[in-house]
Amino acid sequence: MLLWNQVIEILRESILAYAQIFHGSVGAGILVVTFLARLALLPLGIRVARAAGRQQEIMARLQPRLDALKTVHRNNPTRLAQETRQLLTQEGATPLSGLGCVGTLAQLPILIALYSSVQRAASVGGRFLWIRDLAKPDWIVAIVATVITCLASVSGGSPSQNRSLLLTLSAVITIAALAKMAAGVGLYWGLSSLFSAAQGWTVQRLQRREA
Repeated sequence: MLLWNQVIEILRESILAYAQIFHGSVGAGILVVTFLARLALLPLGIRVARAAGRQQEIMARLQPRLDALKTVHRNNPTRLAQETRQLLTQEGATPLSGLGCVGTLAQLPILIALYSSVQRAASVGGRFLWIRDLAKPDWIVAIVATVITCLASVSGGSPSQNRSLLLTLSAVITIAALAKMAAGVGLYWGLSSLFSAAQGWTVQRLQRREA
């Protein structure tokens, strides 16, 4: 726990150090550190997303055969499980991708630590652009970050009949959360979502080239 707090504190100090470069602007420090951290994670994020996309494509292609197995062995769950496992193994499909699991687990602690450090840095407050106090909520930041979050969902999501509903729920939950959070956290949220959107669009372009 001590090591974890030290990591968060190092990130917080980094934010404040960059803030001094920009004449004491904590908002600028938050954006710079968030940008550098997300840029460092971007290559891994793209690899994980591409691996997940390939697994989704395989599962979509196998779905008719999986449905047929369910019909044939509907009264024999044990045989159904065996046949399903055999088919997935033959086609190289795995419910849990090793790269996906490792990649996600590698990114998660960094993102959580970065979020915690931004919270601490934002509590210092101060002005940034139109924002009067980074320690208090700002509706413009909340709205912009929500729009970017929805764009990130569109760029990385797979086609779904419930996409409109999911986007609506995502927008409502995001803006409700950001409306109560410090504006400094909103800056982090918006920039992180922008990187997620860029990652999604990059993966889509790479997939189209491979097709």
